[in-house]
Amino acid sequence: MKFRIALASLSVLVLIACQVAFGDFTIDTTHLSVACETSSSRCLGNQIQTCAGGNEWRVVHTCPSPDLCNLLSLSCAACEPGTFQCSGSQPQLCDQNQHWSAATAACASASLCVVPEDGSPAMCLPPDCTAVGQMRCLDGHLQRCPLSQKSWEDVEICASPALCNVDRANAEVAAGKRATCLLPKCSPGQFNCDTGSPRPCQADRTDWDVATTSCMGATCNPATGDCSACVPGTFACSGHNLERCTDQATWASTACSSALSCNANAAPGCDPVTCTAGEFRCNTSTSALERCRSDGTKWELVEQCVNGVLCNPNATRCEVPVCPTSGVTRCQGNTQQKCRADLTGWDEVAQCSSTGSCDPGLGCLPTPCVAGDFRCNDVSLEACKDGTWVRQAACATRALCDATQQTCTPPTCAPGDRQCQGNVLRRCNADRDGWDELETCGSGSICSPDTKRCEQR
Repeated sequence: MKFRIALASLSVLVLIACQVAFGDFTIDTTHLSVACETSSSRCLGNQIQTCAGGNEWRVVHTCPSPDLCNLLSLSCAACEPGTFQCSGSQPQLCDQNQHWSAATAACASASLCVVPEDGSPAMCLPPDCTAVGQMRCLDGHLQRCPLSQKSWEDVEICASPALCNVDRANAEVAAGKRATCLLPKCSPGQFNCDTGSPRPCQADRTDWDVATTSCMGATCNPATGDCSACVPGTFACSGHNLERCTDQATWASTACSSALSCNANAAPGCDPVTCTAGEFRCNTSTSALERCRSDGTKWELVEQCVNGVLCNPNATRCEVPVCPTSGVTRCQGNTQQKCRADLTGWDEVAQCSSTGSCDPGLGCLPTPCVAGDFRCNDVSLEACKDGTWVRQAACATRALCDATQQTCTPPTCAPGDRQCQGNVLRRCNADRDGWDELETCGSGSICSPDTKRCEQR
């Protein structure tokens, strides 16, 4: 995500039932939930439809004829000859008779069909991955090829690269489950005393390492990793075992379901299983996308969505707002548009005359622009040439457009990027010019620079 943690179960197009084979696994796509790419639009006959939530095509308008299905304005309107639109993954051209026809072969997905705002022909971007649903491990990230094929998406960031296993993930999906990482056997800083001497957790968390010292004739202490006597009433986690020091200064063990569920902090105990491992949900009170931890004991924050409408558990991600701020305005050609309240698109405010000009903030002006002037129009840096605003560059975000310096400022970070600053987990902000605090790791946990999340010590 870019870390967004855009985490996911396998999702593929289910308009037609089919079987997809991956190695030893055959996956029945009729059992999968995602049917379309969220926010993509298409013309189906004389209907304008948009994909909602990744699993439903909704009718926006029913037009008098298919030729009035205009996806550029999402309205029933005759097209302008020479213009392009994308109907799902199909680039279309409006011909001289104002009929829509295929401009090129269909793209690999709707997300890869692009209509440049400068009026140049629609194009197909190359896919980053070619097999929808394919899994891979990349530096400890369990990833899958999404329906869009635009870029690999994180399913989960494993506790270490050694805990990422593609065969296991494919087997889970083939069994109708969510793909997950292997569970760690222990946590950093833990010790195991099953041999009578303290063995530390291996760096990759797959097993216990060799003993650091020999406790011949003494008691092994998993809390301190040495041969000292324990303090009655204290607790320690040794892998999935919760260890309690008794009044006799001996250790008594309780087996928890996993090393992750063992809790030796202020309220020692074993966290109970509360959800289905790998499942996603939207927290209705915070609009946060959450994922059930791999041992099923806790809902973990994946990403804070901008609002509830943009939280998409079916596609296992927060959708990117189409526009940045409710009510903000821009010019699209000679039309002033306003960002919707839910940030899912632009609505037309005014259609300016051909003799005047459109100003993003002021609306329709009676005169053309002044040659040599520069302005920021949403993310576009534009210059006035021959009385018309011409885009010079597309900035990464609206905030990075600098008309005074006539340039786009380079972004500080990538969308969804995370970093640890001490014990504070931060995420790249929406403007990409700085960082927002995502979470402060609580007592007994640290912000891991490897997994970019709060981990138990």
